Formats: sequence, structure tokens, C-alpha cells
Amino acid sequence: MAQWVETVPTFGVLLLVLFLPGWLVVRAFGTRGLEALAVSPAVSTGLVAGYATLAARLGVRWGLLPLVVVTAGTVAAAWLGMRVFGHHDAELRPARRLLGRPRPDAVIAVAIGIVLALATILPAIGRPDELVDSPDVVFHLSRIKTFLASGDFSIGNPTLYPTGFHSWVATSLLPGWADVLPGTNVATVVLAAVVWPIGCVALVRHALGTSRLVTYAGGFASAAFISFPTLLLGWGVLWPNLMATALTPGALALMLQAARSGRVAQWLGFAVAMLGLALIQPNALVALVLFALVWFVTARVRAGLLRHVSWWTVARDLAIVVVVGAAALVAAPSVSSLLASTQSYEWKDRVSVWTALVEVVGGQLQISQVLWGLVVLIALGIGWIVLRARAALPVVAMWVACVALYALAASSTSSWTSLVTGYWYNDKVRLASLAAVPGVVLVAASAPAVRALLRKVPLVGARPVVTALLAVLVIPLLTLGVNGGTRNTVLAGFFRPADPDKVILSFEAQDSLRRLAALVPAGQGVVGRPENGSPLMWALFGTNTLYRTIPIPAAGDGIVIGTGFDDMAHRPDVCAAMARHDVRWAIDSPHVYWLDVPERSSGLKNLAKVDGVEPVRTDGDYTLYRVTGCGLGGAPSS
Repeated sequence: MAQWVETVPTFGVLLLVLFLPGWLVVRAFGTRGLEALAVSPAVSTGLVAGYATLAARLGVRWGLLPLVVVTAGTVAAAWLGMRVFGHHDAELRPARRLLGRPRPDAVIAVAIGIVLALATILPAIGRPDELVDSPDVVFHLSRIKTFLASGDFSIGNPTLYPTGFHSWVATSLLPGWADVLPGTNVATVVLAAVVWPIGCVALVRHALGTSRLVTYAGGFASAAFISFPTLLLGWGVLWPNLMATALTPGALALMLQAARSGRVAQWLGFAVAMLGLALIQPNALVALVLFALVWFVTARVRAGLLRHVSWWTVARDLAIVVVVGAAALVAAPSVSSLLASTQSYEWKDRVSVWTALVEVVGGQLQISQVLWGLVVLIALGIGWIVLRARAALPVVAMWVACVALYALAASSTSSWTSLVTGYWYNDKVRLASLAAVPGVVLVAASAPAVRALLRKVPLVGARPVVTALLAVLVIPLLTLGVNGGTRNTVLAGFFRPADPDKVILSFEAQDSLRRLAALVPAGQGVVGRPENGSPLMWALFGTNTLYRTIPIPAAGDGIVIGTGFDDMAHRPDVCAAMARHDVRWAIDSPHVYWLDVPERSSGLKNLAKVDGVEPVRTDGDYTLYRVTGCGLGGAPSS
């Protein structure tokens, strides 16, 4: 834990960059309360990613000073716009409108969620510089390093990809208090242990009311699921999706608040948050649209049952939703080639519908047991909402919609299902994490249900404080208490897998590559099979590696060099590609990561037998070679 304590300054900068700019903007619009705090990370990220892209177009190097300048300008524009065209609450003094006043119950509930998250996440990760052994980590760390090295934090550097997560992390690392790997690990902890609990408490208070019981239950419920945030901290690794899902409860809470109040200030806050979410992971926008439609449909049906509107009106409105929704689903991939590419992902691990339901409802996803405690809490929460808190029925419908999407992604082999689940890459892991958003409300609703049952127990029922305390403590007992070991094992397995083939770079391998990297002159290119872990030399040490992903891209100079390096003497195209990237060094190793695509790197195997290279030094399992062919010989650094 001493190593985590050393990251506190980095933790503080990450929090400051993530919350302060967006909070100032939404406060200037007039949005206040816990909802303003919950959506401020999305707004901050939108500011950073959007203005950083604009700065790159203008030739301005991005940094903390430009962030301060654009934040001040945006806040001033928002305040002036509201002063001229909008209005603030007349009953609030200017100081109260700006700073707000925290609600103690909400603060305590958020603190509960933060403490539980840190207590379960940090020991499982181990060290701040522990590498999560998942394929996409190479791309994400490399992109953050590229931002820092170039000063270009734009959405197209080096390839077009949502830039919110990377821009936020890179901006926060500019003071130089942490390297890319530990800094990024701390960033993911911020999302899972701070952003997520704040959003969950805000959503629970909007869905179930503001009583102390459900507020505290919201804090405990934020740590109830393994599907989120535990799974997304290591699987994939899907850090942008982790960020987007962590922000979804807060955005949903503000959307519900704006819909009920009709206040322009709240809608403006929600709108700028949506822009930020789009720059983090666009499927967050789709999730919010889905939740909004489910809320609307459920509310209309309930209005019909209560005879507030005629069934003809209900049928008309539902028909419009179905027709417009179906048309949008069919047309969207035709309009967006990027979406069409996303929807083309195929997964081979299809399961039966029943198995899919057990995985998503019972939490038996990538673990061997059903989380019966969680199942009981969800059932109690649904029962309470149906019987006593019917205003929250739309949340039950949201959860059912997520379960249905999961079942489609996990079990269906029909091509049409990608039109619905393709926004999440047809990936059941992402959809399981999405189900945790309304799921938190259901778990929190179990607390008043348990309290109602305890009131019928002799001796206990006559003591309101005791019944309330026992009711809220049932949540951590049936989740963290019963399944705490499973949670730890799942997350630790991502960072310290038992199978050597699942390890990208051990600490020993990192040390070997660090010493070899010191021999390579700054800026000169290095090539090696991505599956031996050498692409991480760029993110970890700043070595100019040709490959910065696993596996090799299927097109371009990378595939030419990967398949033709061993025949460079007879391949002018290989020499030309190497010259373009100044490739003067090569790394070889017998280590192979499990995600191996050998046909793309066939020319980079057994470099000891390749003409045109000579060995310089062997360190551990890695050997550094100097390229002597193609006229590209380099000399080691002294």
C-alpha cells in the first residue's frame, strides 16, 4: 500500500482535471447539486478532448495552461449566455448558486462507495505499476504516450478513435509525477472508485427518493456487482468503455431530473455531458437513448393503466417509438461505416438463452459460481419497486432491456441481432456492465424491502435505527461478504495470470527490455514480433517501436516488414518501408503472448538465422539486434 500512497499527487491531479472544469461549466449553466458533480467528468472530458483536437488543428501544443484558458472562456460564455438568454433560481444567493451546499447523507453514501471500492480494488491490482495482461492495453498505453510525446492530443492521433479517456489521462500526467503505466492504473481506479459511486448515489436518489436509507444503500450498492467495475478494470482491456459506463448513472440522473423539472439549465448540462460521452465511447449515448426510450414507454403504459391518458394515445405513442426506432437501427450502419465495422464483430462463445440469463442475472460471467446473494437482493429490490415504489418501475424495465440485449449478444446467431447489439461490439461483457447501471437501483431498493421484513421480527422491529442499519448492511454482507474472494480472484487474475502465455511482460521482462532500450539511440526505430511484448517499449521507455499494438495491423508498412523482414536482401519494398520508419534495430524473444497471429509476423521469427542483422546483447529472454541490411546500420548508444 505504500506504493499506492506515493501516487496520491497523481490521484489528485487526475481528480482535478476530471471534475473541476466540467463542474464550473455546468454550475455556470445553473445545474447544481449532486447531479452537477456526477456529470462534471463527462463535461471535463469533452472540454479536454474537443479543445485539444482544435489546438492540434491550430498548431498549438496542448497542456495545462491551454486547459485553464479554454475552461475559463467556456465558463464565461456559459455564464454570460445564461445571464442574457436564461435565468437562475431567484431564491438562491449568487454564492450558493456558484458553490452549492453538499447534502451530508449523500456525502456519506459516496464515501461508503469510495472506501469499499478502494478496499477491494487496490489489493487485487497489487502495485500501481502492475501491467494488466489484456491485449488492448498496448494500444491504450501507447496512445497516451504518443499524446505526451507529441503534444498532439487530437482525436486522429495516430488513428481516428474516441479520444476522451486518453486525453484526460495524458493531460493529468503532464506534470510528470507518474509514468504512463502507473498513472493510467490510477486513472482507472479514479473511475471505478470515485466517479462510479458518485453517479450511483445520484441515480438511486432520483429513482427511489432521497431518504437516508436508500441514499446509504446506493453507496453500498455501487460495490455490489462484479460485472462492473471489477470486470472492465481488466478484461479487454476496455478502459474507454469503463469510463463511459462509470459516467452513465450520473448522466441518467441528470436526464431524469431535467425531464421532471423542465429546467433549461439542467438540459444544457445534460447536453454538454452527452458531447463528452461521445468523445469517450459513443455507445454511452446509445445506452442513454435506450434508457430514455424504455423510461418513456414504461411511463406511457403506466399512464394508460392509471387512466391518465387513453389507450389509443398510448398505442399511438408506442407505435411511433417502434417504427422510428426500427428505421433508425436499419439505417444507422448504412450512414456510418464506423458503426458498420463495429457491428461486424463476431464472437464464437455462443451459449443457450438459459445460460445467458444465468450469466447476466446470476453474475456467473467469467466466474464459476452464481452470485446468489446478488440474485436475492435484485429480487427483493424488484419486489419492493413493484409493490411500494411504482414510480421506479421504468428502472426495472431498463434492467430487463439490458438483460434482453445480453441474451441476444450471448446466444443469438442471427445476423439481425448485430443491428441491436452491435453498438457494444456484440460483446456480452460490455452489456453485462451496462446492466449494472439500473441494477444498482434494484440492489439499493432491497434495503427498504429488508427493513419492512425486519419490522415484523419481534424485538428488532420495534427499533427503527436497528432495522435500518441491518437492512442497509445486508447489501455488503450478501455481495462483498459472500463473494469478496471471487471478486479479488477475478481482478487479480487479469494482472497476475497463472498461465505464462497470458503474460505480456513480467517485471523481469520489463527490466530486460529497459536495459536493452538504453542501447538504442533516441528516435531510431525498433521492430519485433508484437507477441513478445516489445511494442510496450514505446509506452514504458519511449523507444520508437514500429509496432504499438498486438497483433500487427493487417495492412500498410507494418505487414510488409512483418512478413518480409527475413528476406530484406531480396525485398526492396521491405527496405523502403524500413527506411520510412528508420528501423535500425530488432528485438527477438522466445516468449509469445497468447494473442498470436504468426502469419503477420512470419519474417520476424528466429532473427539469429536472418541475413542483415547482427546480435548486440542478450538480456533475459530478449536479444537486441542491429540491422545491417538495407544500408540501415545503427550504432548503440554509449
